Amino acid sequence: MRIPIFLCASWISFSGFCSSNASFPDDIENMVRVKQSIIPGRDVVLPESTPTFLQETVKMYNWINNGQGTTINIFVPENKVSAYKTHGPYEDGVTAVAIYEDQDIIFVTEHLAGEPLYGTYDRLGNDISHTHPSFNVSTCNACHNGYRDICRGGTCATPIIDVFKPKK
Repeated sequence: MRIPIFLCASWISFSGFCSSNASFPDDIENMVRVKQSIIPGRDVVLPESTPTFLQETVKMYNWINNGQGTTINIFVPENKVSAYKTHGPYEDGVTAVAIYEDQDIIFVTEHLAGEPLYGTYDRLGNDISHTHPSFNVSTCNACHNGYRDICRGGTCATPIIDVFKPKK
């Protein structure tokens, strides 16, 4: 009985260190940029009306680029742009790529059998999901599943940059 419990406990403790399960796309340069946004620096105060998802995203990633903020570009394979605009359904394969430009961090969302997979890479395609807790696949899953009103079909809708635009 001790062995199964040990194995289960070991699996649970090491599952937090799992590698990316989305594939690194080798054709980013052929994808369509569908959105640009920002992660503001850690000294930026967000407006009170900022949706909780965006507040949490900023808290999670505002350490990047030494706390100075970064531009984010979202790319989608050309054949998935329509699906991206409606949040699916998605065919198998890479769905979207978010590049934190100032640090060359690449977040990948891929779909397999209708389910989203996530990964974090550098520009060379090296898996960096183990280098920071916010890059971990379990963190991606928790956030994307926890904010289903914004993150539908594994992709999230509201760019942070929108909270800084004047309301009409």
